Amino acid sequence: MKRGKLLIFLGIILVLSVSLISAGFFSDFWGKITGYAESGQASVNITIGNAAPTIPFVQAIIAQDPTIGSTTSITFNYTATDTDGFGNLDNTTADAYFQRAGESTRSNTSCDARNASTNSITYSCTIKMWYFDQNGAWTINATIKDINSAYVENSTTTFTYNIMPAMTMSPTSLTWPAVGLTSTNIEANQNITVNNSGNDIDLNINVTALNLRGETTTTQYIYANNLTVKNETQGTCTVTAMVNATSINVTSAILQRGNNSLNYWNATSGQEQIVFCLKGVPQDISAQSYSSSAYGSWTVAIIT
Repeated sequence: MKRGKLLIFLGIILVLSVSLISAGFFSDFWGKITGYAESGQASVNITIGNAAPTIPFVQAIIAQDPTIGSTTSITFNYTATDTDGFGNLDNTTADAYFQRAGESTRSNTSCDARNASTNSITYSCTIKMWYFDQNGAWTINATIKDINSAYVENSTTTFTYNIMPAMTMSPTSLTWPAVGLTSTNIEANQNITVNNSGNDIDLNINVTALNLRGETTTTQYIYANNLTVKNETQGTCTVTAMVNATSINVTSAILQRGNNSLNYWNATSGQEQIVFCLKGVPQDISAQSYSSSAYGSWTVAIIT
């Protein structure tokens, strides 16, 4: 009987031992005693590198002429490459600029994505140059970012913006108020505004006048030398007398390049005003109209 009870007791001990072993009791107990564990945890961090884009190609632009009094649209292409694939390029950041020291930058901040390949996209850009932009070499600056904001620019290419001497004027006719035989130093009803419509500088203004013949009695004249021409800033009509069929310089009227839309008379606006005065008339002429219809219109010209 005692032997049987002993066997039962040993069996109970064996079952409990197996349970404790499967529950890790002894491994935990062993780890606490020795300081060694059979498992642990580690944090994980993987950084994916980003390759910055490049701009390996910017199309050459042939020399460009200004458009008189307006803008010239210049279109060119450039190619951006990203080894992470063309999808890594941010098309919304494809920009282009024309730059020259001392001049306003001309730009297009919405160049069009055209042709895409494995790692590259070709962009088409159109930039407008103004008639008064300075002639000479302009730098082409092409830029872009990728979707991770890595930035690249290429400013190794230039193009030539040509010089353009040009002018426009307004009005294109002159009239005078009523004139008597004793009238002197009478200004025309209109000043003529001369615009520098190109990008040349230091332009002189010359006027060629012709005698005015009577429209009724065609043997009577108001002669060219009865009139003078002056810059608007000069205060008197007794300045430079005209000479029939001869180009006469308007003293102090020097046209610089500038934005005519500013409408004030200095180098920035590229404008000058010239004023015509009637000094007096021959005392033996009759009352009638005298005009340029017989010998032709007067000429206002710029001299480079």
